[in-house]
Amino acid sequence: MSRTHAEHRYPSPQGGAALPLTFHTSAQSPVLVIGHGKLAASRAFTFLDSSARVVLASHNMAAACSELKFRVDSQQVEWQEAPVFVSVDGEVEGWTQYLDSIEGLSLVAVTDTAVTASTTPAERRSYESAKAIHQACRQLHIPINVADCPSLCTYTFPAVHRFSGNPSRTGKYYSNLQVAVSTNGRGCRLAGRIKRDIASRLPKGIGAAVDNIGLLRDRVHEEGRARGLQVGGERPSLKSRSCSRRRGEPSKSRFVLGAEETLIKSEAVDDDDIAANAAGPLNTPVIQLSSPALSRANSGFFSSKSVTAITNATPQIEETTVLTPEEEQLRRMRWVSQISEYWSIDYLSRMSTEEMDKALDLWTAERDAAALKDGADTGDSVLTNGRGSALSGSVDHDSSFNMSTNAYRGSEPTPGLPTAPRHDVALGLPPAPPVGKTGRILLLGSGPGHPSLLTVAAHQALMTSTLILSDKLVPSEILALVPSSTTLHIAKKFPGNAEGAQNEMMELALEGALRGEIVVRLKQGDPFVYGRGGEEILFFRQHGFEPVVVPGVSSALAGPLMMNIPVTQRGVAESMVLCTGVGRKGKAVQLPGYVRSRTLCLLMGVARIKQVLQVLMRPAEQAVADPETQGWRDGAAFPPYLPIAIIERASSHDQRMVASTLDGIEEALERAGEQRPPGMMIIGWSVLALEGEGEVTVLDEDEASPDLEKRDRARVQKWLGDKSYVLKDGLSEEWERLLPNAGSQ
Repeated sequence: MSRTHAEHRYPSPQGGAALPLTFHTSAQSPVLVIGHGKLAASRAFTFLDSSARVVLASHNMAAACSELKFRVDSQQVEWQEAPVFVSVDGEVEGWTQYLDSIEGLSLVAVTDTAVTASTTPAERRSYESAKAIHQACRQLHIPINVADCPSLCTYTFPAVHRFSGNPSRTGKYYSNLQVAVSTNGRGCRLAGRIKRDIASRLPKGIGAAVDNIGLLRDRVHEEGRARGLQVGGERPSLKSRSCSRRRGEPSKSRFVLGAEETLIKSEAVDDDDIAANAAGPLNTPVIQLSSPALSRANSGFFSSKSVTAITNATPQIEETTVLTPEEEQLRRMRWVSQISEYWSIDYLSRMSTEEMDKALDLWTAERDAAALKDGADTGDSVLTNGRGSALSGSVDHDSSFNMSTNAYRGSEPTPGLPTAPRHDVALGLPPAPPVGKTGRILLLGSGPGHPSLLTVAAHQALMTSTLILSDKLVPSEILALVPSSTTLHIAKKFPGNAEGAQNEMMELALEGALRGEIVVRLKQGDPFVYGRGGEEILFFRQHGFEPVVVPGVSSALAGPLMMNIPVTQRGVAESMVLCTGVGRKGKAVQLPGYVRSRTLCLLMGVARIKQVLQVLMRPAEQAVADPETQGWRDGAAFPPYLPIAIIERASSHDQRMVASTLDGIEEALERAGEQRPPGMMIIGWSVLALEGEGEVTVLDEDEASPDLEKRDRARVQKWLGDKSYVLKDGLSEEWERLLPNAGSQ
């Protein structure tokens, strides 16, 4: 083969990618976490979740965060006092000796170099000190991660999601399925968003499906060991050798790779290894068997009439080929791979023990010619699932391969599957329509976020418009409904450019209408609820256009509803006040005072929650130096134990609610992870009104009672239980069942 031909045949490495590996830690290979803050606690939990033995090194446990203290006290984590060195020169040698003293140390994570709002420069480890630890690890060949110091890291922590499994079968809530996203340090927050998007779009039972496939593999290995076989092993090539023999004698054929016989090893081989070692795709043909070779009729899983012998275009080796135990074992493992590839995730997640046994019984080698009499020697193999539909996971390798690769053969898209829109999300406008055509402008509310919560009028407008000018926060699921032939422009709003982006969108809408376009100004929620729809009405009217305003479901009402929070409720809340947490041009706003029977709804402002909480809870007698920048409150102070809920991306697949008390919500929000804008705040007793057995007697209390606070705190404690906050993540199963095809209309 010429060098030029080889260069075209094999891919060229680009470099710069992270090495995506997974480590299997154990108590025999401890890991070291250096630090005492919340990041150290997060790293410790990550290692504990992988069954590692965690050693924590810090200077003073008294200064450690509450989670680390808990884990040390409960003996989940071992604490050691971190070494202190007088000079930087001796620090490398000192750390080398310290790290070497921890027998079997496998990983090191330095966390006290992280830049956070709660730490001062004096509390952070210096770069020189972190570099000394890095050099010590390099000398000992120990991988190290240093927070906020990419140049000192030999490994990084990706954004990870661990899927739930089937606790009734495995005894564990979480499954073996994890998804990790890495951006090579180029977009950590974006990695978290991508991770959430992947997790929310995968089927609900995918974790249980992975666990069940693992159980299937275990059953194959256990059955092989029971028969004295060495189970697992590499996948052989297509070549086989067969010695001549008399009919009826045991097979002497073996799969071979080149001139050497491939042996089945004693250790189980992962599916990824099988794919890597294979000489072809998953459905690569194997040695073909004539009619009675595989008895499926006794399994009870398929009708015997639906089962035919496996044949190939190439001549058969013998009229009857009998599998050796090793060959049968290998074929059963390949059958598990076929199941993994083609059977539905939903079915795999619900497989019972009996169904697993029946699936594996498809590949028993017991001879039963009578059972296969009706289906023998017909040429093609079609397996049905008992309801008349074919299973593409059958052993008809050619048809399965054609089905799985139709996208590469120029075939049409599969009917019923949504085609991804081909938007030109750019600045360009479409060609001008015929002269004399009158344009129109519609101010369109897209609702809280879920495509199915669009009004019929809104959906019709999206389908018939010729130019759509969308706000930045309109979810991608809504934008996916826009026809590919429609020009879509997204507002370039970012901090400091809100006014400029708003003016640009109004100018583009006017220009489009003057050309005769049907222009949609697409807004989240309702156009008149903090949507700046009013000023657009006046602007377009001034230039000769009277816009049509299409209402949208406001997140102020739909957001709490999606989390089972009523903004008004008999016995709890008689009224609601709707405010914004952000004033015009970023200024602070006036907030109302506390009224027991009232729900306060704040749209936006989650990023300024610290300032909002200060305004709400500040004592009435305390003066404010600058109300324009610090904000002020008109009325009584809010009690610190009052419930508050932060609702983010309401009605989207990755919606989230973090609920706590006013004095606990900051920590709760921080512990819950990165924010998911857009967000809103619901403050008042309605937050807990419909939780559990319900609490609808709040307004029955005498507000003048001296022990009112005691009873209110008891209400809150009953709601929170032994936790400091309540977290709800994602759409409920009921919503998922109600709207199964959302986003693909």
